[in-house]
Amino acid sequence: MPYAGVLFDFDGTLVDTTDLVIESFQYTLRPYLGREVKPEEVYPFFGAPLREGLFAFVPDKAEELLPVYRRYTNEHFEEKIKLCPGVREGLGRLKKAGLKLGVVTSRMRKTTLRGLEIFDLLHFFVTVVALEDVDNHKPGPEPVRKALRDLGVAAEDAIMIGDSPLDILAARAAGVKSAAAGWSAVPRARLLAAEPDFSVESMEEFVEICLAG
Repeated sequence: MPYAGVLFDFDGTLVDTTDLVIESFQYTLRPYLGREVKPEEVYPFFGAPLREGLFAFVPDKAEELLPVYRRYTNEHFEEKIKLCPGVREGLGRLKKAGLKLGVVTSRMRKTTLRGLEIFDLLHFFVTVVALEDVDNHKPGPEPVRKALRDLGVAAEDAIMIGDSPLDILAARAAGVKSAAAGWSAVPRARLLAAEPDFSVESMEEFVEICLAG
């Protein structure tokens, strides 16, 4: 029997924002660190609230740098993002099959909705749980549990896919099955170390798991 609810991370799972995120970190931190931050230094903060990522690099400047990062992101958002392969087709199949879909992200609501609207994806989702909607973010269970309440789906009837270990851990903490998105820029070993229930190479493969239950 198919899963009743399917939850998706946004960045790197539905929409490829990898270049945008890395370049935003590099631009923001360059004047303070005096060097270029490497992508592998940024990967551990994929899926985490932005404030946590900036704090890890410059603890005493994190609040000051938030608007700098967000301004750069907003200015380059549309030119730097692209739809992940197979997403539109996969969401269409899931919705047609009657599954309830939601987004669970640590990104701010405004840019999340903007990204979904750019690619005409918003209509697929019953709920979007963003940074402002919960007090405790991934890897804790609160955003996943809120999404489940919004969908009206029990944890045991849901599955969540993400491109970060934080997504996997949040799903597990909420009692939801988890899948690692193999198209992630995050190193595969890091994802598998979080012990997802499934590891998939394509959206098509994930959809088959969702429909099989």
